[in-house]
Parts: sequence; structure tokens; C-alpha cells
Amino acid sequence: MVDSIGRLPIGRSPMMGRKRKNFLQKTIQKMEQWRDKARINLFQQRRRYKQKVERNQALMRAKKSGRLLNLNPSSKLGEVGFKPKSIHRYGLTHSTVSSKPRYSIVKPRERIYGNKWKKLKKEGV
Repeated sequence: MVDSIGRLPIGRSPMMGRKRKNFLQKTIQKMEQWRDKARINLFQQRRRYKQKVERNQALMRAKKSGRLLNLNPSSKLGEVGFKPKSIHRYGLTHSTVSSKPRYSIVKPRERIYGNKWKKLKKEGV
């Protein structure tokens, strides 16, 4: 259809809309894959860190077993495993981060905080 001046209508063809929609779908899929890979890397880093801590603790126990006893009475608190109850009484039960980021078009995954690490470790995720 031609307007009164003789110009053709300006606008998008249906093909452009489909191309844009396909592009958005592919982009969202890539973003979700990247998010999941980052999540897996986080779990692997956490596992490697815990293994390193356990190795270092075992090494320190081996070193300490060959030493003379420490006569400082305040040094016994760390050996016995003294931890104030107020610190460990309650685990984190809620997150202050929003469950869905503002303006994001990617569906968010479940947040991991507090005691959820232990739950996920038992499930083997």
C-alpha cells in the first residue's frame, strides 16, 4: 500500500520478527549454559578447597605430634575445639539476594546459601 506521498510503508517484515525471536532464544540458551558451567565450577572449587584444608590439617597434626606440649593455658582452647555457641547456634535460613534478578530474561536457578551447601553435598550435586 502506498501513502499519499508515494512512499511504501516502513516496518518490519514477519521474517525479521522470527529472526529476532530465534536470536533471543539462542542467546538465552547460551546464558543458561554459561550459568550452569559457572555453578559446576563453583562446586568443584569448593571441593578442591576442602581437600586442601583437610590435607593441611593432617600435615599440621603430624607436625604437632612430634613437638613438645605447649604450656600456655590459653593455647588449649584451640586444641579442644572451643567455639562460642552463639556463632554456630543458627545457620543461615534466608538470602538477602533477590530470587530473580531485575531486568533479567534468563530463568534463575535456586540460590545456594547457608546450610544448603550441606544438603547439596549429600545429594551429590
